[in-house]
Amino acid sequence: MSGKDSYILLVSSLPDLGGFLEAHVPPISRSQIEERLGMLSSEDRAELEAMVDVLSWEHLRIGDDDATVLARANKVMASLSSETLRHLFRDRLEIRTVITALRKRYAGEDAPAPQTPWGYGRFRETIRANWSDPAFGISRAFPWVIEARDKLESGDTAGMERIILKAVWDSIDRYADNHTFDLEAVAIYLLRWSVVDNWAHYDTAAATTRFSHLLDEALTDAIPTFEAVP
Repeated sequence: MSGKDSYILLVSSLPDLGGFLEAHVPPISRSQIEERLGMLSSEDRAELEAMVDVLSWEHLRIGDDDATVLARANKVMASLSSETLRHLFRDRLEIRTVITALRKRYAGEDAPAPQTPWGYGRFRETIRANWSDPAFGISRAFPWVIEARDKLESGDTAGMERIILKAVWDSIDRYADNHTFDLEAVAIYLLRWSVVDNWAHYDTAAATTRFSHLLDEALTDAIPTFEAVP
């Protein structure tokens, strides 16, 4: 089977996820997706798995410091085979960086010192330089920042989670129309699926307890550089 044929067969076998959070539970399980990814070449599958290893919360290594996490992200970024995959990867990590900054500031931390390894992407220096600005000076790129800050400060963990998931979903949607039957289309499906799965398994009570615990700890010790955004 040719590479193009395998993409057509794989993508055609994946059930529609609908619009943002239209599905209350994913219409396909993780194990079923894993089975269907077997249609891909070993190289393509390894590339997707490398992305997931950095982006997925359950794969974060809690003991890693910021420099280690950044080094891993940079290594994966350099290995990705297309501009779209690199943009998908970058956008997700930039959203995590914004959320991390919001939580660090809310916990009373000062802005990261210049040249300190933290976060990822194009907006780190802008955020650092505008630490006291409610929107970190990035509201044009991330128009949801103020609303996320308000949810954070009011303790509305479910509301904040929904804002984050919507930001992630919208960032993925920017690339969807240009990819139908290729590796990028598979990556887009996996990233969308993770949003649906994250919300389906969201536990408000547990999230509230965890949130309170994090604020009682030194944030840099309690939260990896990239917060638990799907």
